Amino acid sequence: MSVKSRIYIAAGFACVALGLIGIPMPLLPTTPFLLLATFFFARGSERWYNWLMTHPTLSPYILAFRDKRGLTRAQKWRIAALVSLTLVITGAFAPLYGKALAAFIWVTSLLFLYFTPTAETN
Repeated sequence: MSVKSRIYIAAGFACVALGLIGIPMPLLPTTPFLLLATFFFARGSERWYNWLMTHPTLSPYILAFRDKRGLTRAQKWRIAALVSLTLVITGAFAPLYGKALAAFIWVTSLLFLYFTPTAETN
């Protein structure tokens, strides 16, 4: 295995880690990191690319983007719940300007989810 392949694989795993952290964190996006991981794995290792593309938790984010389907209702609800929980906790401990910022982020996040296309489930 070449050094270039190892660098691509390492970058892919770094992006997967950031994507995993982004699932419960409202300000850290999941899908862009997983797309970047897909890019790196495709260039570094067919084995890790196939792993990511068939992963039961991570592949739906990638496939929904690739197929331009949008998020499922379950994904939207999960994201809305985690964003709400995180921002309520943040607002509880933040000064007034922090509460205002948390409220703004909460409203814009929920509006984004509402207006994002919803994938049809089979």
